[in-house]
Amino acid sequence: MTLRTKVALILIGTIFGLLAVAALGRAIDQQRTFMAERTRDGILLAQTLADLIGRSKQPLGSPHVQGLVEEYGRAAGVSGVRVVDRSFTIVAASQRQQIGRSYRDPNIVEAARYGVLTPEVKRSKPLALGVAVPIRLEGKLAGALELRLDMRSVRADLTTFVRQGALPAALAAAVTTLLLMWSLTLVVVRPVTQYARLTQELARGEFGVEIPVRGSDEIGQLGRALLRTRDSLRELSALWKDQNPLTGLPGNRAIDRELRRRLDVGTGFVVLYADLDNFKSFNDRYGFDRGDEVLRYAAGVLQSAASAIGEGDFVGHIGGDDFVLAVRSDRAEPIAREAIRLFDRDIGKFYSEDDRRRGAIEATDRQGHPLQVPLAGLTIVGVLVAARFAAPAKIGEAAAELKAYAKHNSSGSKFLMERRSPHRPAS
Repeated sequence: MTLRTKVALILIGTIFGLLAVAALGRAIDQQRTFMAERTRDGILLAQTLADLIGRSKQPLGSPHVQGLVEEYGRAAGVSGVRVVDRSFTIVAASQRQQIGRSYRDPNIVEAARYGVLTPEVKRSKPLALGVAVPIRLEGKLAGALELRLDMRSVRADLTTFVRQGALPAALAAAVTTLLLMWSLTLVVVRPVTQYARLTQELARGEFGVEIPVRGSDEIGQLGRALLRTRDSLRELSALWKDQNPLTGLPGNRAIDRELRRRLDVGTGFVVLYADLDNFKSFNDRYGFDRGDEVLRYAAGVLQSAASAIGEGDFVGHIGGDDFVLAVRSDRAEPIAREAIRLFDRDIGKFYSEDDRRRGAIEATDRQGHPLQVPLAGLTIVGVLVAARFAAPAKIGEAAAELKAYAKHNSSGSKFLMERRSPHRPAS
């Protein structure tokens, strides 16, 4: 064998080995990216379906829910969808023959029983990603759904490389692998193994774990991405724990966080405070159960008005008949007007026919004298927020003054907007 041949073989072997290692690295990177994207897509798809089912307010076993499940079951990459009720019975499925069976996969049990969202790669044949998410109907946990995505192509990326490799490439890759094994173990394997363990802890709801971030390479980016995921899950968990049990809207802590966040941004916005007029008389006349129906109706009216005008607005429930919205300045009045229109249009359906015709209910004052109390109305006041407010409590004080003025000077549903300049200090 001539020297030229030896040099050529060495160069060919070295180049082929480097190409083989580079191809393997690309395959691993593509696999990791694919799994991350599929996990994100699976979570988004499952949450979207759960939200659609929740907003439909249809029973989980209804034809409407079955239609939604079958539609999502036909989506690209989806291998199956199951919906279970609180007894873990399949009530809707993309494969109809599964309906009526008991299904107690640990992840779907966690979702249906405790409202925990859990993505997990199923070591089944074929390989699949299962995402279990809770389903809430009118703010109450009604069951859960599991959406499975086909993950066979994850393995295909690596097996394709193996099938295409020849013996010289395998030898070159083996030598290169031995040389790089020690450094790869330190730089890649150990951090990825640690991040995998931390991901499992996050999946169990342990959001207090510490996420180490090393360097600015892909491993460092993965660590920062996992850190952001932990913070987002922690925030979502806090929001879920701070829901008003009657309406499902964010409660006081979530409202305070949202107002502080908007104050920190520094861009002017409007806080709308809404409450019901004559609600106590309604409760006295029709009872608390009917009163709860009116509160849920008011919450729905405010959400519908906000979504009809635009996106990015916040609707919260302080408690009782008090609600708060944080909206963009140019959308404040349209949202308030729309909410009042919707509320006044249908509030009469909660009253008896006689009371609707009379436009009032018969009640007595504290001295026992009879009086006529008008039907419930919706009072909304708007406070223009800017630098003069240092904390959410100051916004509430300004709104309380405005509400007292509005209720004293007019009756029925009404909207009053503060007209003071946002840059002028409050007197």
